[in-house]
Amino acid sequence: MSSKLLHYLPLFGLLLIFISCADTGQKDNVSSSEAVKALHVKKVRRLLKNSAHLDSLLRHGAEEAEVQEAFKQTRLAYKHTETLLEYYNPELAKKLNGPAIDKHDLHAAERKVWHATGFQVVEETIFPEYDQALQKEAATQMGILHGFLRVYQNDLEGLLLSDSNIFEALRLELLRIMSLGISGFDSPVAFYSLEEAKAALQGMEDILDIYFQYKAQDSSVHKLKKQFEDAKSYLTQNDNFDEFNHLTFIKEHIDAISQELYAFQKLVEVPNNSWATAINLEEGSFFSPNTFNTDFFAPPFNRNNKPEVVALGKVLFNEPMLSGNNSRSCASCHQADKAFSDGMKKSMTLDGHSEIQRNAPTIINSTFQRLQFYDSRMNFLEGQIADVVANPEEMHGSVEEAASKLAMHKEYRDLFAEAFDEDSITAKNLQRAIAAYVRSLNGLNAPFDQYMRGDTSAMTKAQIHGFNLFMGKAKCATCHFLPLFNGTVPPAYLDTESEVLGVPAESDTANAVVDPDLGKYEIYGGELLKFAFKTPTVRNAALTAPYMHNGVYATLEEVIDFYNRGGGAGIGIALEHQTLPPDPLNLSQQEQQDLVSFLHALTDTTGLTAPPKAIVVPQNIALKR
Repeated sequence: MSSKLLHYLPLFGLLLIFISCADTGQKDNVSSSEAVKALHVKKVRRLLKNSAHLDSLLRHGAEEAEVQEAFKQTRLAYKHTETLLEYYNPELAKKLNGPAIDKHDLHAAERKVWHATGFQVVEETIFPEYDQALQKEAATQMGILHGFLRVYQNDLEGLLLSDSNIFEALRLELLRIMSLGISGFDSPVAFYSLEEAKAALQGMEDILDIYFQYKAQDSSVHKLKKQFEDAKSYLTQNDNFDEFNHLTFIKEHIDAISQELYAFQKLVEVPNNSWATAINLEEGSFFSPNTFNTDFFAPPFNRNNKPEVVALGKVLFNEPMLSGNNSRSCASCHQADKAFSDGMKKSMTLDGHSEIQRNAPTIINSTFQRLQFYDSRMNFLEGQIADVVANPEEMHGSVEEAASKLAMHKEYRDLFAEAFDEDSITAKNLQRAIAAYVRSLNGLNAPFDQYMRGDTSAMTKAQIHGFNLFMGKAKCATCHFLPLFNGTVPPAYLDTESEVLGVPAESDTANAVVDPDLGKYEIYGGELLKFAFKTPTVRNAALTAPYMHNGVYATLEEVIDFYNRGGGAGIGIALEHQTLPPDPLNLSQQEQQDLVSFLHALTDTTGLTAPPKAIVVPQNIALKR
């Protein structure tokens, strides 16, 4: 069936669609995307009705049970609309369903505070108990939320949908369910996560019902519908959040639906959009080795590089001529045999007499971050490279000076000419090459990944339990998002988060004092950013001790103990703006050990640690600075 024929619904479906869309003014020859829009309008109207009811209850001081039930129904109605609302208006979605954390406007010189709004803010005022003292605040916040929804409803008339966009939104919603929905990220206090996931799946299925009519008798339709029903049934039968088997649900239900959904998309001949996305939508599984598009995270001028560029970058990464005194390379602090960290609390300065400010993190998978450095001061790896080379404590040189030194050697002139088809060696191409090499350091074939791809012997029972704790009771996945396990937020992967944890200066739980490093505040200012640091990946964490930005913890056990206590707040460090929930996790010793076991299942340096091609050049010439 051609995509042109797909554009029109068969006659037997027109009556049903016309009835559901009659109040939008649509008539005969309704296209599939128009029918989906009509369905979305109907669901938004229902959401507004729920929202208005909750708003009224809060303004009139209703009883706790009634308020909480109305909140639940409003949240479920939101989840029914989430697939398209999140896709077509992601900025509004942040206002409706973002974390209850105030943020600074980093584009305003005065660092204006953007106060959190939406469901999670309202949730905190009415759960776990509806405190009448917060009635006014709850009503105010709900009024704001309802206002946003009214604006969205007014904008719906001009919303233009396409079949390709709809299927992209459906695939991304599956990723959102497994990474944010069932982790508790969306419902951190009420813990409606599992029921909300069920509502989100139902919302997806309602959309797909419109397309199922084209292939109503095809076995793939029956299989996909059964997968949806099985997933919802699993959520119904396993409704205890702390005991929920996230691994089974993700592998056997969500990822299985994703693969079958993509097969159905191809069956009805809906192509993927041609623009670049973080997720490679030509892969059915979210755990394929090729799921992530590395170039999506790179600046436009450094994409689609030849292998020769990466090979040159690897040589340059290990070249001490990049430093001012020709004694230190990037590999000095990012050592391949330590998963590209250096095993020290803090790396030594270039003169070897003191420590630099922070711990050297792994650079494996660093391409999948929207911001670089612990303080998030750079957007791209290219800028990070220039910054490190110029830093007096680290390499005390410049990329321009390094390019001049390299140009003295025919070996490098030949390598640059082969990589870039240019006669001269430039600072920009030096940065491009090293950044391209670092982007090639992707370790996404850990035992966890192998398990998700079908090798059920790849993880131990303890590691499986540890993953379920990571995704549930331990709340790790609310900051380290599956499947990258870093702070870059799925499914769009446009933002990398920072957190205020209250990390101590020393590993002392009795007399803890916060580490004096102010983190992101030193770069951007703004009170909310004091002691804020970028959320790193925990992939390869088993190889990269010591931990935290200051290397304060020597073992993973110490790190988990810190979080189990409630971060800084749990060891007596009182920070007004700690973003980590201060409540203890109450993890048993066995649960903590299983978490450590799971982190070992995220280890993968396969093919990344081989030494670079040997480049023999005459004795280095140190140029005057």
